[in-house]
Amino acid sequence: MDRLWIQDPDPQLVSTVTPLPPGSALDLGCGEGRNALWLAEAGWKVTAVDFSSVALARLSRAAAERGVEIEVEEADLFEFVGSRRTFDLVILANIHPPAEIRRQLYAELPKLVNPGGHLFLIGHHIDAFGHSGPPDQERLLTEAEVASSFSTYPIVRLERVEDIADHGGHGPSVVALITIP
Repeated sequence: MDRLWIQDPDPQLVSTVTPLPPGSALDLGCGEGRNALWLAEAGWKVTAVDFSSVALARLSRAAAERGVEIEVEEADLFEFVGSRRTFDLVILANIHPPAEIRRQLYAELPKLVNPGGHLFLIGHHIDAFGHSGPPDQERLLTEAEVASSFSTYPIVRLERVEDIADHGGHGPSVVALITIP
């Protein structure tokens, strides 16, 4: 199957989420679904949202080939956030809107998480500028921004890591796991 991005799940997601008990999971902006597929194989009931019908078709084919069920929904992730559905785990991986829109998105994401659930974030670090991620510094992340955006919630993990980008290259990322009480 032709795929634009790497197929393996994000190693930071795997290491961070493996200790959590499986439940319902939402992969926002899932693309071709590398993380959604891993979650489904790990026993999570997964909803995968993306605006690309082509990417979602690839995900559906891959899920069928692997014998797992994933609910796919073609939608703009910003509109889906307003759906008020809730999940035990919400994943936002390598989504890089401009800073003001990102702050608005971060304010809404906890509303999608069931009490006691988690929000997993990963995105290109500001130190990746010119190497990987968006070519606009405003779209890159810092630990301070994530800490500030989620300061009212318990942050289980927040750090800069060397990571494998969706296209297969390497670069620094910010990874966070936030508990929603």
